[in-house]
Amino acid sequence: MFEQYLGRNQMLLIDAPLVRKGCELWLERVLGFYGEDGGVDVEIIDGQLILNDKTADYIYNGFTPLEIEYERGSRPLLEKAVSECTSSAMSGRDKVAAIMRRVRDNRDKGLARPHLFYGGTEEELLKRGALMCNEVSRLFVCLCQVAGIPARIHCAHISGHMMTEAYMDGQWGWVDPMKGVMPVKDDGSPASAWELHCNPSILERQPRAVWDDIRTPNALFGSDERSDAERAYVLARARDCYFHPKEANAIGNYCVWEHGKYSYPWLIEARDPARRDAAVRAEYLNRRKLGWPDYYFNHYLFTEKMKPLD
Repeated sequence: MFEQYLGRNQMLLIDAPLVRKGCELWLERVLGFYGEDGGVDVEIIDGQLILNDKTADYIYNGFTPLEIEYERGSRPLLEKAVSECTSSAMSGRDKVAAIMRRVRDNRDKGLARPHLFYGGTEEELLKRGALMCNEVSRLFVCLCQVAGIPARIHCAHISGHMMTEAYMDGQWGWVDPMKGVMPVKDDGSPASAWELHCNPSILERQPRAVWDDIRTPNALFGSDERSDAERAYVLARARDCYFHPKEANAIGNYCVWEHGKYSYPWLIEARDPARRDAAVRAEYLNRRKLGWPDYYFNHYLFTEKMKPLD
C-alpha cells in the first residue's frame, strides 16, 4: 500500500501547494548537501511515507513490522552500547528512555570536534560523538532495535528536523533523541507523532520528569543547556514547528539488520553548495509564507513562559 508514494515521491500525497513545495525544497537541500548518491543519509529517504489523514491509519497499523530480525553478534559495538545503558530488569519504556539519554549525550563520548566530517555507520557515529539530527535518529532507531524494541524515523521536512518513534507499552511514542524529548499524553502514556500532529498542545502539559530529560545541542539563552528556558524553547518549537498544521511530516522504516543494503560514506563538505544554498534560501521564504513563528528564524524572539506541570 502506498508503494508508489514512498521516498522521493512522498510529496505527491500532499495537496496544499506550499506544503508540497516545502517538501520538494527539503529534498533539494538534502541532495545539495549529500549528493544524489550520498549514501545512507539519502538512501534512508526511500523508506519514508508522508504522514497525513490519507496515510495515518496504515502507518500506525502495518507500515512498520513489529518483529525484530536482528541477529545477536552481528553488530557487537551497538550491543555493547545498549548493554551499558539498559538492563534486563527494565521495562520497554524504561529502555527507550535510557537509550534516548545515551544518544542525547553522544556528544560527550566521542571526538572533541565531531563535525569535522559527516556520515558513517552507526558504530562510527558512536565513536565520533555525532549529534546531527539525522545521524543520531538512525543511531537511536538501531540501538532500540538491538534492544528488541521496534523503532522508526520521523521527519518534519519543512522545519528541517529528523526525529523518531519507538514502540512501547503497545503503542508508538514520539522521541526526539537529539534533544532528549519523550513526551506523554495527559494519562501518562506515550504520545505518537500523529497524536502530537492532531493535538500539539499536549507539549504544553508535560511533567517535570519529561522536562528534566531535555538537553539542547547548544545553549541559546545563556550557558546552561538544561535550563528551563532552553527546555521551554524545545517544547514550543516542537509544538509550533514540527507539528505545525502545515508541516510535511513523514514516517520512515530503517532497520539495523539491513545495513548491507546501504552505503556509509564520510562527507567533509557539501557536494553541491550552490544547489544547497538555493534550497535553503527558498525554504526560508516558503516557511515565512506558511506562517512559521518568528522565533523559528531568531530564537531571541521567543518569550513564552512555558512551565512543567509539577
